[in-house]
Amino acid sequence: MAVDILKHLSSVEGSPRFWIDFNTYARKLLLAEGDNPWTTPATYMSFYGQAHGLVNADVVVLNVWDLFQQWMQEDEDAIPSMAGKKRITVALKTMLEAFAPRELLAEVITAMSSNYGGSVPIILVMPSPRSLVAKAHKSANGVDVTPEESHIDTASMYVADYLRYYSDTDLSGVLLMEDSDLIPTNAEELSWYQPVFNVAKHYRWSVGIHLPFIDDGFDVPNDIDFSIVPSRCAVTASARGMDISQLLWDEGNVNSIPKHEEGFYYLTIPAGTQPELVLDTLSSLRK
Repeated sequence: MAVDILKHLSSVEGSPRFWIDFNTYARKLLLAEGDNPWTTPATYMSFYGQAHGLVNADVVVLNVWDLFQQWMQEDEDAIPSMAGKKRITVALKTMLEAFAPRELLAEVITAMSSNYGGSVPIILVMPSPRSLVAKAHKSANGVDVTPEESHIDTASMYVADYLRYYSDTDLSGVLLMEDSDLIPTNAEELSWYQPVFNVAKHYRWSVGIHLPFIDDGFDVPNDIDFSIVPSRCAVTASARGMDISQLLWDEGNVNSIPKHEEGFYYLTIPAGTQPELVLDTLSSLRK
């Protein structure tokens, strides 16, 4: 049974919860260069289990773009099947419809559910439709694009259809990551993701948005259950998640982390960070 993200990430007796993005850090620490943890469900579970245990994470996070990057590197037919089309949404459609990575992720979600026994939420993290359509097109064709509203509407429909594939799994929700190079100009542009919001609501998944910028005039639509914003963002108080990554690693002072009693902390561990520093930092944060 899926775990409610927001209830799980609420502070427990004054002790905050932490959503930790450790993917790049764990890859650097646990894998040899070029190793692919997404070969089989068993290989990914082995990698993820070690990584999750290292940081004692409060959520299970599966990085969809990481999976597709590995698929494009390992499958010799992947890029040719996506490339060469003028419409910038074609590469995304082809990528999301590929059976092998789609089925692999479904099997991994099932294995995660068995391993963690409903004790923590299982969340898909993926680029927002705006970002994902640009990433897929560049991966296939080597060209940067700036998606327009029509492209993003179409991309959102493709993402929604992709997510339906996991309707029978114990997913708790989806986090959409905005790209700092493709920032929405206003909150209304987030409504272009409506097909994704509709699917999440239908399957009773929580849907969140990670916004890597500071804008006190940016109100997140009601269809989004939670947002994650930088610690110095003017709207941090109204967001459920506070991203303390920059504050934590750039300044290196745990005592400078603002209180966020109504929500949870989000942090990314940079690749190459010394394990001793990671453990000491996480231990200090949890005191």
